[in-house]
Amino acid sequence: MGASHRFKQDIDFVTSLIPDLYKAGIRNLAYEFYEHTHQAILDSILTAKEWNERLLYHTISSGFAIYWGYTEYLNLLKKVWEFNQTLEPNQPKFRVVLFGPEFNPCKEGELMFVAGVNPDVTMAEVFKREVISKQEKALIYTGTHHAFTRYREREKDDDCDDGYDDWWKGRMGNIIHQKYPEKTFTIMLHQPWVALGDWSKPMVRPVHGVIDSVMEMLSNRPMGFDVRGTIIGQLKADDTDYAACYEDFKLEDFTDGYIFLAPYRDIIFVLPEPNFYDEFNLKRFNAVNKCRNRPSVASKEEAMKRITECPDAHFGHLRK
Repeated sequence: MGASHRFKQDIDFVTSLIPDLYKAGIRNLAYEFYEHTHQAILDSILTAKEWNERLLYHTISSGFAIYWGYTEYLNLLKKVWEFNQTLEPNQPKFRVVLFGPEFNPCKEGELMFVAGVNPDVTMAEVFKREVISKQEKALIYTGTHHAFTRYREREKDDDCDDGYDDWWKGRMGNIIHQKYPEKTFTIMLHQPWVALGDWSKPMVRPVHGVIDSVMEMLSNRPMGFDVRGTIIGQLKADDTDYAACYEDFKLEDFTDGYIFLAPYRDIIFVLPEPNFYDEFNLKRFNAVNKCRNRPSVASKEEAMKRITECPDAHFGHLRK
């Protein structure tokens, strides 16, 4: 499931799915936002008899995750713990699989990736080890570009060849799909698209706003629908960078399914969690700030302000 980061509607929706996923035999949620090196500790936290918030917050705050202390993303982890408390002792627990790559924020470029490889490759390897090798199923919740399976994005502004270079092995979803094409299904959550040719340009509506217009006629009620092999999948777009290198780009080239949760004017961004930025994590926050040449902060209020964002700053022109 590919999503734009920090949409409150998106993370709340995924959180609400936990009981239904379990009933459907899906007992894993692959979660991009915190480093996979903390998996063993997270497993122990989510299956313990008592909730240990401090241990959780001090464990997952390494690297760039120190900037990801958002209430809603942390709340999902607590909801998993609460759900596991309802299960019988002989029932397998619901698991959150962390597959965020390990970062050294004091390094630049490829040196930033501690494993020394493309982060998508690392993510795919973690997923294979933690889910596929155990012959289990999972809902993968990640940023849009990691979620690509059949769709292949261009590597560079002027590069439309069919291959990837030695370092770039494709997105995490591409890697998994190439090996398990019949067992992967991409779902995209409603979000603005990157404008053609320039990521700094104002973002555009998917497929020229057709989805927005139809959902407006349907009172913008939340809805999911198949894309691949349907009339909806034939909707075209030529004003987005996703169409680059495609002669006749269609929605079904991009995703297999689609979920609409809210129009852009109603999108809310997640908020920082005050308890996350205690004295221990403030030190980590400023350590990362220092090596990234960013000003330090003196309080949790300043840290929270630093990571607070507003939808208007990203796609305000689409919210009118």
